[in-house]
Amino acid sequence: MTPEIRLVDPLTADVDEHHELHLAVSKVDYPTVAPPTREAVLIRLRNPDVDLGESVAWTARVDGRLVGALAAQLPVDGNEHLGMVRLVVHPELRRHGIGTLLLHTAAAALRDRGRVTVEVSRVESNSPGDRFATALGFRTATRSIFQLLEFAEVDPDIWDVPTPLGYRLVRWIGQAPEHLVESYARARHAIGDAPPGGSAWRTPTWTVDRVRRLEAAYREHGVERRVVAAVDTTGDVVGLTELDLQPLRPDLAAQRDTAVLAAHRGHGLGQAMKAAMLRWITADNPSLRRVWTSTATANQYMADVNHRLGFATVRRYSVVNRDLEGL
Repeated sequence: MTPEIRLVDPLTADVDEHHELHLAVSKVDYPTVAPPTREAVLIRLRNPDVDLGESVAWTARVDGRLVGALAAQLPVDGNEHLGMVRLVVHPELRRHGIGTLLLHTAAAALRDRGRVTVEVSRVESNSPGDRFATALGFRTATRSIFQLLEFAEVDPDIWDVPTPLGYRLVRWIGQAPEHLVESYARARHAIGDAPPGGSAWRTPTWTVDRVRRLEAAYREHGVERRVVAAVDTTGDVVGLTELDLQPLRPDLAAQRDTAVLAAHRGHGLGQAMKAAMLRWITADNPSLRRVWTSTATANQYMADVNHRLGFATVRRYSVVNRDLEGL
């Protein structure tokens, strides 16, 4: 059995075909987790993570049937060495070399683009993906937790968190105000202070240009990026939290980065900003049912903040990587 590997355009992919593949994978690999909806698969195909740059994709077919898929993203702004990969293979056809062939094909293309390291996120411990990665020489870079907040299971009164004295919270959708964008870009660097583990990802150099570029990309992909920022008495942004809403998933929000500049930590700004975000999105979106986020296990402080706001830890996974040379 020799699979046919094709370079494909995710924007024209057959969503139902990919949904069927992901349902089969979910049933075997994640039996206790709700299976992915068609909308979730569509978002994955059409709206890759904007922060991670250009997306390229390959499929594997046997007798015309979709049996595997690999998507790679090519981050920039200091991460030109890295390729970020997601890979799935139909459970019925594993151990036939399909995943390996997809990965070898992608590795050659990534090397041609100047990438030297490949990284895979969300590999669950003792899973088929974990064993596959280990066999191919991937090493565990960091471990993370997946946390979920179900609004129906949480008393919203726990989000009544006061803003610390000496600060005020501001918020916006889509585009940072001109008078705040420069200090907002500077404050984004604080995300690099989170425990990095062994991930090959490097915190980008944040500039006004990068902020505006990403804001435009989110709008282009139909993603509503919301920001709650903490401003000090000088009028500068000193902390921030970000959240994404996808038009195809009105029930689900994605809590993204939260960061506070070192000189302003210890006052509870992170919890205050996140609580304000939850009050804001639930007031504006009655159909919203849950929010997900992920946090490195080494960042216990942020995991505890999330727990205090009603998030529950539902899964644990690893980030793995290896050199592209020899793959």
